[in-house]
Amino acid sequence: MYKQYTSLLGILLFLIILAGCEESTSGGSGAIDLGRGEPNIVESVLALSVHDDRPDGITDTFVSEVNDQVYLWLLWENIEKAHTVEVSWFSPDDDVEDPPFWTEKRTISSTTGEKITWFYIDAPDIPLSEDHFAQGEWFVEVFLDGLFERSHIFIME
Repeated sequence: MYKQYTSLLGILLFLIILAGCEESTSGGSGAIDLGRGEPNIVESVLALSVHDDRPDGITDTFVSEVNDQVYLWLLWENIEKAHTVEVSWFSPDDDVEDPPFWTEKRTISSTTGEKITWFYIDAPDIPLSEDHFAQGEWFVEVFLDGLFERSHIFIME
């Protein structure tokens, strides 16, 4: 009887090990604690415009023949001292090694700890063209004091 239990236990252990060695995994997770009082983005959106310091027409799809500007609106918290925000916009026409379509840096600070900022790009002013954005997938990256904070992908139809 002891032999039967031993072989049954061996088979069970073999099945457990075999099930644990599956190669068809998908998914995962991660977590990190933010430093107390560390500046961060509470919310960010792309929009058609900014009106009264608020995003107007929040979207991630724009029409090159209609929209002559694209806005990035950001709400920051824990902005206690001066910080440098850098925003770079990338066109679908750009290669990986090309410089961004547009880059802008701005120094921000706040007396309340919160700050709203927005950045925008204009349609290119190219002679002998119809002054439209290149169609395809664009993206914008946001850095705070040289550290990556966030990116947005948007479509220009």
